[in-house]
Amino acid sequence: MNIAVIGNYVPRQCGIATFTTDLVTWMSRALSGDSNVFVVAMNDRPEGYYYPSVVRFEVNANHPRDYYRAADFINLSGVDIVCLQHEFGIFGGKFGILISDLLKELKKPVVTTVHTVLSDPEPVRREALIRVAEHSRALIVMSKKAIEFLEKYYGIPPDNVFLIHHGVPDRPFTHPDEHKKRWGLQGKTVLLNFGLLSRRKGIEYAIAALPKIAENFPNVVFVVVGATHPPVKMKEGEKYRFFLKRMARELGVEDKVIFYDRFITLEELIEFLCACDIYLTPYVEKGQIVSGTLAYAVALGRPVVSTRYYYAEELLTDERGVLVDFFDSEGISDAVISLLSDPERLERMRSNCYEFGRMMIWKEIAKEYLRLFESVLAGWEGVPFIGERARPVVSIRDLPAPKLDYLARLTDNTGVLRASIFDIPDRSKGYITEDNAFALAVCILANIQLDDSLSLELARTYLAFLKYMLCPDGRFHNFLRYDGSFGDEVGGEECQGKALAALGLTVALSPDEGIASVAKNMFDEAVTAAAFSDLRAACYGLCGCFHYLTRFPGAGTSSSFIERAGEMLAESYGRNFSPGWRWFEDTLFAANGVLPRACLLCYRSTGDEKKREIGLESLDFLTQVSYNGEFFDFVGDQGWYPRGGRKARFRQIPVEPYSLVEAYVDAFIITGDEHYLTLARAAMEWFLGRNLLNESLYEFATGSCADGITSSGLDPNKSSSSIIYFLLALLRITTAIHVERAEAREAEFEPGKA
Repeated sequence: MNIAVIGNYVPRQCGIATFTTDLVTWMSRALSGDSNVFVVAMNDRPEGYYYPSVVRFEVNANHPRDYYRAADFINLSGVDIVCLQHEFGIFGGKFGILISDLLKELKKPVVTTVHTVLSDPEPVRREALIRVAEHSRALIVMSKKAIEFLEKYYGIPPDNVFLIHHGVPDRPFTHPDEHKKRWGLQGKTVLLNFGLLSRRKGIEYAIAALPKIAENFPNVVFVVVGATHPPVKMKEGEKYRFFLKRMARELGVEDKVIFYDRFITLEELIEFLCACDIYLTPYVEKGQIVSGTLAYAVALGRPVVSTRYYYAEELLTDERGVLVDFFDSEGISDAVISLLSDPERLERMRSNCYEFGRMMIWKEIAKEYLRLFESVLAGWEGVPFIGERARPVVSIRDLPAPKLDYLARLTDNTGVLRASIFDIPDRSKGYITEDNAFALAVCILANIQLDDSLSLELARTYLAFLKYMLCPDGRFHNFLRYDGSFGDEVGGEECQGKALAALGLTVALSPDEGIASVAKNMFDEAVTAAAFSDLRAACYGLCGCFHYLTRFPGAGTSSSFIERAGEMLAESYGRNFSPGWRWFEDTLFAANGVLPRACLLCYRSTGDEKKREIGLESLDFLTQVSYNGEFFDFVGDQGWYPRGGRKARFRQIPVEPYSLVEAYVDAFIITGDEHYLTLARAAMEWFLGRNLLNESLYEFATGSCADGITSSGLDPNKSSSSIIYFLLALLRITTAIHVERAEAREAEFEPGKA
């Protein structure tokens, strides 16, 4: 049997890497010599890791193209079956959605180990796991509760889900005192917690229990083993660890708490566990569905005192541990004292744990995996997929990856410059709020897919620019000269609307709470001051309000704005409508897609069927005007397209395809009709040469974008707005293909959708 395993791998430091390494090692030992097991490893840093030879291919988690390359590699490697280790945080995209690009290209059966199953997940996270299930022949979970959740919250039938316990090392049954000398703990009663340190571990509740425990057992120590979780350390440093140390000092138990601050080897972990008298897991969240360290502790014969999270409730039955309530330091101290005061019960618990752990040793777990693989292979042509396999009509495989280099080149410490001469920034034209607002939107969307530091740093620059441009009355200046002086008293309505659109999206989607908070405060000021007579400006504002409501659905000001703008759209449509002119105005200008899109978002927010009808009807009319069946031939700005007149073909500008991509994606969300995704892809490809000139406006080498299509060819200038609209269109279509199907399934407005 030839097996490809996808997951993290040592020396990467995380639980999934340790699990994958153990699984591969033991499956290799269980198979015959002519079998082949290799690893496709996920990297969280560009330089990767110094892997052993069993790792044959590496994927940079945030590079979409790597997933397709990995699928090609596996398909050409003589593999019989693929085993995916699924955890939301190890793959790229929103909740790891990029892994579905790899799975859908595989020509071999996939069996997926699901390490995290959440109850009542948000729609995008739910969709990410459903996508994986749709491309899997079987799912493996490590607890009964996970099977229940998969059926209840994800619609995955239990017949396709198999319980195989978390693997554990095989060690002889020993007494803790035999192992304490190595760590200088001889003569001590050892309480232990292991794992990457974060607030969800609830270590403070165990420390708060120590004074009472120490009164009864003065030789007790609490050993906390493990480095701070890398994302936590990146965000707040060692703040939590210092809080715990200060707490121990203030409670007078500083000498009772030992921090072992580093990522330890598996052998060291086992020795620490063997040295402990009681293992503590005072976690603060119910939803933990599996815990490798808890499994290790039980299998090594170590009694446990734990809070009542799902995995602990399941594993600690039959007197293998004691369960206490969450946030209950008194309960922890009473449980520990009770066990230490009853040596016979403690010894009985050790035996119960060790005996149960015999069926969890890696040798047995590897055999269970291989038996399941054999079953899948024996009839895999006839084995149905877990769900209806959803293969989108469109693909991102040959679209360029989002690239912020040129946008960054046009950006200085103030913001993104407005204009360029060819691709040289033109400082004489200064900056405008409209470009900086939409550049902010680019970076927020890019961070969802790329999860990089550049996108957030640029976002902070653009947000700071908007903050500077905000007037005391809640309106924005639009023009800022290069010398820092304002070029206007207040910006026009379109400036106000675009600022609202970008700020609302930032509030909804920014992963950084500081960015989201600043954006929220600015949005609240601006939406209160907003009063629009211009139709497009109102539409931009409506889009911003819609996004804002996905995070704060009770915001009455935004809801009222959507209702007013929706009525403004409906009135304008009714006034200008005729059977041959299904449009809001008597002329088609620029950014036309924002009008039907605003109607569709109004419908999603209010449920008003009339707005849905107008939105789809006007969008279909715009398609007839712009799409000739082969490529989009947009209305040009040198004459536009008046009712009863001729459509100007030049100058076609990037805002138009961008606005249509947005509209088509929302039409897909509402109708579930993938024809709209096909049109969105075609509109996106206008930038890439599927246009009147058959020339690409986007320059792949530099990441820049021409300012439009003129009668004499491509505009040689490459301003900030052009690359911004290109990136917005690209990010919107790739996000749609990856995650919007979740919204198409729901086809309704819910908090948290954007």
